[in-house]
Amino acid sequence: MVAWPAPPTPVRSSARRPGHDLSVTQKRRSYTSIVIEREIAASRQVVWDAFLAFIEKATGGYDVEGDPPPHGLGATLGLTLDDETLSEEVISFEPPWRRVYELTGAPVKMYQGTTVITDQGDSCLLAWSLVVDPLPGGASDSFLETAEAFLTGFVDRLQAMVESGD
Repeated sequence: MVAWPAPPTPVRSSARRPGHDLSVTQKRRSYTSIVIEREIAASRQVVWDAFLAFIEKATGGYDVEGDPPPHGLGATLGLTLDDETLSEEVISFEPPWRRVYELTGAPVKMYQGTTVITDQGDSCLLAWSLVVDPLPGGASDSFLETAEAFLTGFVDRLQAMVESGD
């Protein structure tokens, strides 16, 4: 039997770092999250390939190809939604399971979307989530409703396309 030494006793100090003012607090941001999930009766790879092809078809293709081309890191797409001209840039690309992008041009402070596809036996789960820092006073509400409806429709069409073999 191996005897492990006792862990060191932590040293606690009540000393504050120089220049640190504990009386200053920062207001916590309030983000809006939207999640759309679908179990799709196909393999993760089939759904991933269809997902990427459908993005290209729906947007008319990439303005700038990413690494690896065309879908990867740094890829940008231009699109219009609710009369807003938007630009989407891929900031993380991990085939065949995860794609993260940031959207600019929308009436929000920050918009980040993540699509994850995980195996579920003979099927897979596609989860598309948004984290948004909306503008104050409800100025982003209409856009967010439109974005959620658009993404829900996109995922529903993707599921129908994959499951029908089109």
